[in-house]
Amino acid sequence: MAADEAGDADGAARLAAELVELTPKSYYSWFQAGLLSKARGNWRESVDRNRRALELFTAKDSEEFGGANPAAWNLGIASTAIGDWGTARRAWTAYGLDGFGDGTEPIDRDSGMAPIRLNPDLPSLPHQLLHSSGTTEVVWCWRRSPAHAVIASVPLPESGHRFRDVVLHDGEPKGTRLIDEREVSVFDELERLEESGLPTWQAQVVGATSDDLQTLSDLLGRRGLALDDWSGIRLMCSNCSHGSPQDGHSHAPATSGARRLGIAGSKADLDEVFEAWLNRRPGASLHNLELLW
Repeated sequence: MAADEAGDADGAARLAAELVELTPKSYYSWFQAGLLSKARGNWRESVDRNRRALELFTAKDSEEFGGANPAAWNLGIASTAIGDWGTARRAWTAYGLDGFGDGTEPIDRDSGMAPIRLNPDLPSLPHQLLHSSGTTEVVWCWRRSPAHAVIASVPLPESGHRFRDVVLHDGEPKGTRLIDEREVSVFDELERLEESGLPTWQAQVVGATSDDLQTLSDLLGRRGLALDDWSGIRLMCSNCSHGSPQDGHSHAPATSGARRLGIAGSKADLDEVFEAWLNRRPGASLHNLELLW
């Protein structure tokens, strides 16, 4: 704890190793050591430490943590990070989640939509190494397990992420967003697991209604591509981003006659989709289609 307060990561690592050596049968020691491994992104070490903590978890520990075993959750995250799906399945089951079984195949189940904060700007744990590929951005994702998700939005290039990248994320809620008039929790990215490599484009469209853009989005979606209306993006302060954006001061997006669209996909596919879409909408026009990265 003193090393944590002093920001001494090396000292904390040394003391954590000493702690589990001196108290090898203490759930708390292994759990705290596993937290440090998680904060530093040492996933294999985190798997080993949280697995040991899981073995030592007692009924008394369960009472202290309200019946849940936080080491099981952290074991699920760490094993997902290294692709040890058998351990991840056992960890989620030990935490009390149903339907994961005991196989070794990758977990890929529909766990709904969730907003994920890419390149988080605030740590959750002492000595945490924050993943950073660019600027902070909250994007919508298809959650495939309690710890990983596929990006469903078209992130801004400044984020260093793309549509369909796979990200590892934490389980601690960090603010909320609205979907279908429901508040859902935002989770912080811990690491990028897979890069999709799909190009990101920007288009300027004039004369298109919201229904027109929904039709365009549907046409792209049928080809496994994506569209986001970047002209509606809100740039929030950190306090609002980590809280509930509908409260507090306004972060209203700028408006103009043109719609700025973020699009993910190959040039050939986009050309075909835009041609078919514009042929049925004489009032709409595409001013440019620019490859961003």
